[in-house]
Amino acid sequence: MKFLRILYLTIFLVLCKHRAYSQDSISIMFYNVENLFDTLDDSLKNDNEFLPNSIKKWTNSRWYKKTQKIAQVITAANYPDIIGLCEVENRTVLEKLVTCKLLWKQNYEILHFESNDQRGIDVALIYKREKLILLSVKPILVNLKGKRNTRDILSVTLANKRDTLALFVNHWPSRYGGRKKSAPKRLIAAQTLKQHMDSVRQNFLNRKILALGDYNDEKKDYSLQLFNKYTNATFKNKGTIKYKGRWQTFDQFIFSNNFNYNATILNYDFLLEEDHKFKGHKPYRTYSGPRYKNGFSDHLPILLKL
Repeated sequence: MKFLRILYLTIFLVLCKHRAYSQDSISIMFYNVENLFDTLDDSLKNDNEFLPNSIKKWTNSRWYKKTQKIAQVITAANYPDIIGLCEVENRTVLEKLVTCKLLWKQNYEILHFESNDQRGIDVALIYKREKLILLSVKPILVNLKGKRNTRDILSVTLANKRDTLALFVNHWPSRYGGRKKSAPKRLIAAQTLKQHMDSVRQNFLNRKILALGDYNDEKKDYSLQLFNKYTNATFKNKGTIKYKGRWQTFDQFIFSNNFNYNATILNYDFLLEEDHKFKGHKPYRTYSGPRYKNGFSDHLPILLKL
């Protein structure tokens, strides 16, 4: 009987600890959703690739399927409290996402600004307004000094009863034209981000700081070496994208050193397909060139629990 009492007490304490952790923890996801466009022609953007009469034949039906697939991923991740997104065209596609059948009960609030990206793709953030309070939101211009425009960094400050969290959602310039040739653009983005993260740390000593995004670089690259005073989340999985048979981790979390975390790459089976050319598996994407595959994205999402 004494053994049973000890066993029951142990189980009770574990359950209480788990319940307390669940209540205090925040789950944050980032997902490059690979070109979430509507089907309307925007004369101010180069969105001609994603129109019904384009080579990709981007129809309302395909837009609907894409939205449902992103919602499926969010559902499988147990509806994270905060979700950073990139490669979204506008607020319209975000509203279609948060009000779809799988997500509308979660009451996600949308934070989004139009950027100067020539293709019209932006970063955005959605969060559970019943759990978090919005304190501030603004876009941060990444000035490429006369070069091709890129996405803004989305700066958001959210709070709950215990903590305040400064978030920065990123989508740095791609490696188009070659890794070395494009590296100076990502360095400008890195310097811009670091300046704002350092400013928060200096002015708000207890504030938690988190940058999330698709950096188009890895930890070893010079742009991310600038953040050596911050923590770069470690993942056990292979990577978030696969290029010519090699997994790479472009999607990352970078944060201040004042909280514990658990980070993972969400490599659900339904997000992967067989890689016939290079063996193994690869992300199950929406398009491969102009060929429609009806997949999810060329990136895998990442999840952080604080």
